Amino acid sequence: MVGRDVLDTVLLGQAGEAGAVLWQPWAATGFASHAGHHSCTIEHCDSGQRRMLESPLVIAAHGSWESGPLPTQQFGRNRHASDLLGFKAHFRGARLSSDLMPLIAFPGGYGGMVNTADGQLSLSLCVRRSQLDRCRIQWPGRKAGDAVLAHIFDHCTGVSEALSGATPEGTWLAAGPIRPGIRTFGEAGVFAVGNAAAEAHPVVAEGISIAIQSAALLCDALKPHLGTPLTPAAMVSVRREYASAWRANFQLRMRASAFYAQIFMRPASTRVAMAVMERFPSVLQLGAGWSGKARFLRPVESLAR
Repeated sequence: MVGRDVLDTVLLGQAGEAGAVLWQPWAATGFASHAGHHSCTIEHCDSGQRRMLESPLVIAAHGSWESGPLPTQQFGRNRHASDLLGFKAHFRGARLSSDLMPLIAFPGGYGGMVNTADGQLSLSLCVRRSQLDRCRIQWPGRKAGDAVLAHIFDHCTGVSEALSGATPEGTWLAAGPIRPGIRTFGEAGVFAVGNAAAEAHPVVAEGISIAIQSAALLCDALKPHLGTPLTPAAMVSVRREYASAWRANFQLRMRASAFYAQIFMRPASTRVAMAVMERFPSVLQLGAGWSGKARFLRPVESLAR
């Protein structure tokens, strides 16, 4: 597994080598749209210095849950029992075979484990808000992540065995609520990619893949317009091409991820799924295909023919 700290650093370096101007460590603190262009206020995270950036085109790649000034970041904050909350922790000294990346199914959630390049084990999981509340009641006084882990130990022997004797490194990381589905492909001169546009259930582990590939699709749609002013009509055309190509490439992954998530958060359906996979192992390959594991990206040009 390649850690996000490594992957993100490589991608950032590639962008700089391709000619992008990098603003780090800066954050977007303001946004306004004007006739034919947009302005974004950015602030240095340490010094507080401010700058104004202007562009006729904005690509929003900010993820799916953190609110901010962009029109694609206006997330609702209503609480629902069905909300999925994400947790992640690292352990040292775990006992998981190097060639395994198991799916963890437990009542009210699902997760996965994988050995990382630095010898740690990474445990990531999603749990329904209602189940998290029950875990807090059952294990009072424990941190949210530790309460969920105790719940997992009660239902997943393999996890308790793999983590027997392991020691946690660092604190639990948390994010959410994770609300899978298509959100927006943007408006006017603002385009959304990655989880800002849509998010699949993490059960298929395709989040970063879809994020990078969606950016590639948007670039495909924008390429014919390089060097020429993007009129409002051209913006609408680019968004239409991008949205159509996105659905052609990822719609099946979205539906498959929702289907798998509903199966593996319920003990009864999990037992049925396990019995089917044991009896018909080819179902695993079929399921992997539906989740996009073996699919090559179909570019905008090929879909337009």
